[in-house]
Amino acid sequence: MKRIFILFGALALALGSQAQMNQHSNYIGFNVGGGMNTLMYNPADGTWNPKLGFLGELKYMHFFGKHFGMGIGVQFDYSRAGATYDWVENANNALSLVHPANNLTYFPHAGFNNWEETQTVMSVNVPIELYWRAPMGERWFFLLGLGAQLDFPMKSSFKADDGSYSVTGYFPATNVEYSNLPAYGFDTYSADESGDVENLKKMGVSLIADLGFNYALSNHWGLYFGIYGAYGLTNLIDEASTSPLLNAPDITTTPTTGVAVSDYNGVFNSSQIDELHRLSVGAKIGINVGWNCHSTKGDDNAGALVPYDNAGNDNAGNNNVGSNNTYNNPDDEAAAAAQAAEEAAAREARCNARRMNNPDMASALANIDADLAEAEQAANESGSAAAKEAVADAKAAAADAKEAHKKGQYCKAYDLFNEAYGDIADSYAADARDYAGKKNLPVASQAADDAALYADASHKDGLDCAMAASRNAKINSEIARDADKADRGNAAYNDPNFANNLANEAIAMANETGSKPALTDGKDAAGKAYRGNLPESYAAAAKSFAESGEACAAKNNSADAKAAVDEAKKYAAESANAARMGNVAAAYNNAVKARAAAQRACGATAQPADNSSNNGKPADRAQLQKLLDQINATVHFDFGKTEPKFDDKTDLALSALCKAMAADKNLKVLVTGHTDNVGSSQGNMTYGKKRAEALKALLVKRGAPAASISTASKGENEPVVENDTEEHRYENRRAVITLK
Repeated sequence: MKRIFILFGALALALGSQAQMNQHSNYIGFNVGGGMNTLMYNPADGTWNPKLGFLGELKYMHFFGKHFGMGIGVQFDYSRAGATYDWVENANNALSLVHPANNLTYFPHAGFNNWEETQTVMSVNVPIELYWRAPMGERWFFLLGLGAQLDFPMKSSFKADDGSYSVTGYFPATNVEYSNLPAYGFDTYSADESGDVENLKKMGVSLIADLGFNYALSNHWGLYFGIYGAYGLTNLIDEASTSPLLNAPDITTTPTTGVAVSDYNGVFNSSQIDELHRLSVGAKIGINVGWNCHSTKGDDNAGALVPYDNAGNDNAGNNNVGSNNTYNNPDDEAAAAAQAAEEAAAREARCNARRMNNPDMASALANIDADLAEAEQAANESGSAAAKEAVADAKAAAADAKEAHKKGQYCKAYDLFNEAYGDIADSYAADARDYAGKKNLPVASQAADDAALYADASHKDGLDCAMAASRNAKINSEIARDADKADRGNAAYNDPNFANNLANEAIAMANETGSKPALTDGKDAAGKAYRGNLPESYAAAAKSFAESGEACAAKNNSADAKAAVDEAKKYAAESANAARMGNVAAAYNNAVKARAAAQRACGATAQPADNSSNNGKPADRAQLQKLLDQINATVHFDFGKTEPKFDDKTDLALSALCKAMAADKNLKVLVTGHTDNVGSSQGNMTYGKKRAEALKALLVKRGAPAASISTASKGENEPVVENDTEEHRYENRRAVITLK
């Protein structure tokens, strides 16, 4: 049992990198538990002793709404009980025997001395419960279950291995009861009896209860722990036995001696009991995986919803509809049409049952009016005719969705709400295009392009994704609107575009290093960025960067690379912890640090270069200064970015610098990052450092020794021009390389 709890604890830690934000409609759980899993009875001559047992169960739960649900499962139960007997005389004076040693009549007697028997029953149970749950914060919910279960005993056995029993014989002729005469078959025998229970095979019914708590480990995984109880209503004894616990011994003989042969039946096989009931009280722990009730179309559209009127997606039991059968008379055609109508109605009923209490549709019902009002206001502010038309379409779809919901057409309502949020995303994309045309700035144009991508995606997935896409399109329309405002205050880590870009960088690095785990986590980061789950996206990207760095370190076997990988793993762990706490900024900042460390790992070399390639001559510092002047005039950064931008001429100059540094190990440089004045001074100082680290990573990747490059940041403190236009701010976002 201890090993099981350790295993589940380790699994909880392994999965606990993210926080669950949803209560799902469906759960599959695996639980193990232990406690007083025993069998309750009242032995006629002995004392009942409850024992400990354990169980394991696999359970499916479906919740119809926020609070109520039901579930069914299959359970393996291992129950134990015991009985103690102390000199309970088994005096059978009705059995008259003739002892072969003396041909005298005697009556056999038997008794027990601290005799202990343990019974074991293994059964397969089918629990059926009604559940009530209540949220207790972002990660917790309380769960209460009440119901019944069917009990199917599979194997029952007993074992007596402590104490003893004694066989005596009463001889009326001498009026003496003889004992401790082994030669006559009268002796004391130690407990060593075992066997199967034959009359414990019928099905039973038990009342059951569960009370516990679910702790979210991630968006789908949860840890459950609680207590359970069960009481068996059914008497599991199929037919009460008339046999004694210990049959009075007969004597088989040789010419002069006899040997007592006893027949021990076991408590459950004897007349000691006539009723037996289950009794369980204990604790259990388990893992739950939850999901919303979304069906899928197939492998090419995993996660897409089945349309409510799509007859092709549910053909169970359909032998005629959609086949190539032809009918020879109108009656056949009428029968086929009736069958098709009946199956379509059944299909729609099943779909409606799935959609009725879908959490996404409940959210749409509660928020659609406010979301439409915001979209309409934004369209009026932008003046975009296309945006206004999209809002009108969204209003119409939302009205139809509400009407369908009132009529109980839940699947139709779900699809119409999906359409409404897709139209809302279209309206924000149109707003962004309008602002981009007016501003004529790179930031606005990029935001408009991103808004269009989100709007397009909103029509291709389920309602949850449509709602997320509409929010992301709205953010980008706001970025496009305020592109020329220095105080727009759009922190990078709160923009889904930055999360998406970081995820794409992780995917690119994973492809370069050939690390499959890094590629998997990079794609996971991209998916979470699309759905607006930014902290978990940053954490997944950080993990991907660390795995890419580890792949690089394994190839070049450099001490610097290994140190950088350790650093990347540390930042990845900190990013995961921040994501669990919902701290977006910390998750983002640590992900960026993990990226920089991974880049250093991939750029490290096994041994620093020496001067041999330069014939031992130091580099020409005057020539290098010309290269630096060229580089420092052209290395810039887009707003919110840390990726250096330069032309082909500067690219050649950077390569030349790296070759010179590789040839002359005494050549040292300082890379200083600069920003514009958008944002806080402290934040800009940090961002300047990130840009310097990004350029250093590029130099290292091209062959420059990492130990020869140091970094610094001036933030917004040393602009080369005033920060009065976007073009001037772009000039100030730069990195400068100087000789040391």
